[in-house]
Amino acid sequence: MTTSDRILAQADELLRRVSPQARELARRQRQRRNEALVRRLRRAVIAAIAIVIGMSVVGGIISSIGFSWVMLTLLITTLVGFAFLIAPQGEEVTQEKLMESELPALPSNTEAWLSKQRLALPAPANRTLDKIATRLEELRPQLANLDPREPAAVEVRRLVGVELPELVEGYKRVPDHLRRNPSHGGHTPQKQLTDGLEIVEEEISRMTRQLASGELDALATQGKYLELKYRGDEDIRSDESA
Repeated sequence: MTTSDRILAQADELLRRVSPQARELARRQRQRRNEALVRRLRRAVIAAIAIVIGMSVVGGIISSIGFSWVMLTLLITTLVGFAFLIAPQGEEVTQEKLMESELPALPSNTEAWLSKQRLALPAPANRTLDKIATRLEELRPQLANLDPREPAAVEVRRLVGVELPELVEGYKRVPDHLRRNPSHGGHTPQKQLTDGLEIVEEEISRMTRQLASGELDALATQGKYLELKYRGDEDIRSDESA
């Protein structure tokens, strides 16, 4: 990469970071890190309490609770708590594990996987990834109660868990020196990647609206049912009173 290319890439990255989508993505990532830290601290505290209680019971049984026993308990508690805090936060999301994700966890897992690919992608593609991350966050609530066997669920899994990662991996397999050279149709691999990501972003948005429309229809049906049930009964009672 030439000096001018690096300068342009740095400028694009700076613009991306100050975009609304990038700020929202950074906020969600901070929130998830904080939630993970709270979960670790909670587990460490529970483990420490269990160790103190267990050591106290054992010390009472063998009648050897003294300074040495207290120090041993403190040492074990500290080591276990430290182990909980530095333990890995679960398995890293890979492309293979992404395809095996549970449907409700698919958007967040895909977002986490995409965040690891950013350094290998051009700045325009990263800006589109910010939009995709926002769309995935909007999609996530719609998948919570969706039957994985539904055609809509299969379509979501294919796009988000298979086709999107394949698009990114396909670009990464292209040698660096060929990524700016026009190929099929006169488009460069960078342009093909960006265009493909924009299509994915639009499709995720369409799927979200489609799934939400089903919820809106169900809400409207429930509202109509309640109106007929209660207001209809009220009209009947009014007629009887008259």
